[in-house]
Parts: sequence; C-alpha cells; structure tokens
Amino acid sequence: MQPINSPYWHPVNQRGFILDWDGVLAETGLDFSPIYERFFDDKKVMILEEAAKLPEMKRKMLYEAVEAIEMEGAKRAEPVDGALELVSWLEKHNVSWAVVSRNTRKCVEVAAEVASIKLPPIVITRDDGLLKPDPRVFLKASELLGKKASQCVVIGDYLYDIVGARRASMRAVLVMRADEPWSVWSDLACINVIELVDILKNPCPLVPWEYQPVIEKRGRRWLESVFGLAVRLPKENYFEILAHLAGLGVGKFCVCEGRLEADVWRRYPYVDPRYLWEPLERVVEDFLKSRFPLARVVKDESAVVLNDNLQENLALIEELVPQ
Repeated sequence: MQPINSPYWHPVNQRGFILDWDGVLAETGLDFSPIYERFFDDKKVMILEEAAKLPEMKRKMLYEAVEAIEMEGAKRAEPVDGALELVSWLEKHNVSWAVVSRNTRKCVEVAAEVASIKLPPIVITRDDGLLKPDPRVFLKASELLGKKASQCVVIGDYLYDIVGARRASMRAVLVMRADEPWSVWSDLACINVIELVDILKNPCPLVPWEYQPVIEKRGRRWLESVFGLAVRLPKENYFEILAHLAGLGVGKFCVCEGRLEADVWRRYPYVDPRYLWEPLERVVEDFLKSRFPLARVVKDESAVVLNDNLQENLALIEELVPQ
C-alpha cells in the first residue's frame, strides 16, 4: 500500500476506531415515535437530554419506555450489512477499536449476542454517564484505547456521532446517511458500511474536512503546493493571519518566542482565557490541533517572513503558490 501523506488522510492511517452501535454494527430497527408522541407532544427532541428537564416520576417513566423499545430492538438485532467484515478488517490489521452508544450496556450486550457480533473490550454506554454528542465520551474512548484524539476516527450513522467527533477534534466517517445536509460535517460520507469496508481495503488519498472548501475553490494542485509552504508569523496580528492562512492550506508555521500577553489577548476575545501568558508556540499548536490537525509548528530558517498586514500576506501567498 502506498503511504497517504498530508495534506490528505485516510481511515487506514488512524490507529483507533470508535464505532457507533445501532446503524453501524447492529440493525435493531429502533422507532422512538411513541416516545415523542407520549412525552414531547410529537416534537423531535434529544430524548435523553430533555428527560433531565422532566419531573422525577415522568422522567422515570420515560427511561423505562426508552429502554423497553431498545430491548425489543436488541432481541431482533441483526448485523448491519458489512459490519462483520468491518470488525474482521479491524482485527486483521490490529486496529484498536471501541463502541460508543447512547443505549444501555444491557441492550448492547443482548443485541451483540443475538446478532453474533463480537464486542471489543471497550464499550461505553449511557450507563457510564456520558452521552453523544458530548465530546468527553469520545475522548474517554480514545484514552481507554491508549490513543491521542488525532489518531482516532469516529464511525457513525447520525448527527450526534459527527458533531461529537468534530468537538473532540477527531476524524469523522458517516455511513448510511450520506445524503443528509449535515453529511458535509464529516471527513468521509459512505452510502453504507459495505462501501466503507471497500474504501478500507482499497485506500487512496482523501481530502480532510478542513481542506474541502480549499479543494472546491482552488483544486488539489493549490493545496499540495501551499501545504508545503513554511511561514513565519509576525509578532502582531498573528491570530487573524494564522486562521486565514491555515484555512488556505498553509501547513507549516514558525512562531516568535514569547508569551500571549494580556494586551494581545484582549484584542482577540474569542481566544480561551486559559492561554493567557502561555508560550505562543503552545497557543498556536493547540489551535492547529483543534481545527487544522495536519498543519504544524516548525523551526525553519527559510520560512517566508510575514508582516502584520493580512491583505499583504494573502497577496504574497498568491504570488508564491503556483496556480
């Protein structure tokens, strides 16, 4: 297999897979319409989150009704087409994987037994106190897998999976709902699990989520060229310049020595207060990890020196990168 290098990515490069249960591994045919009708006047809401707002007695009744539907589905569970092949691929390639589900552990275990799906050692359910799309549940999974968030990919069939992955700064693969409007939030959208397995077996470079707008506007040649460019950020106005150039695909940033001083932080209210007086290198690294994880901070004496004027820097990049 040919290596897939930045600015591209592929799931085969990720060392931890975090899988949804229903819709990715098990088909349980869950229908929560009776819950919406009975408890929420037929409004489509986040059931488990809204449950916390209900009176205690009604909340207890809701949990019992939800679990009854989930258990009914678990008892008729079947493997999703391609699910067994996906698990086989993961085990064949020694890829660590986990299951993260909004179901109860009991329902997941019953469904796994009925559908003859082998569960991994790490299974996180709502019994553990965290619910998708809360990023902490994915970060907990990556920690238990012994992998960094940047090394993990989330495989899911619903918005909660994709939003949670984005919040946790993980790669996100959507299956089964590739035609949904929010599918653009994913790094990769597959029509089903079978297609995903085929992509895993036949890897080719994929454009990560953060660079898809650049590709659409400027093409692959631009991205490949600008990603290899190293620039030295100025001492002033570096947040605005960093965000714009990283969004254009610049992949290497040199950072001036120093710390995030109060007068600079004051001009950028969107920067988290915890970075006040932290080394600038760490501030920039953390920003890139969360939004442009393939870009990095480097030491490069030949880096292009930028000034503090955004428009002039953008014009300079245009001159340096082949069109």
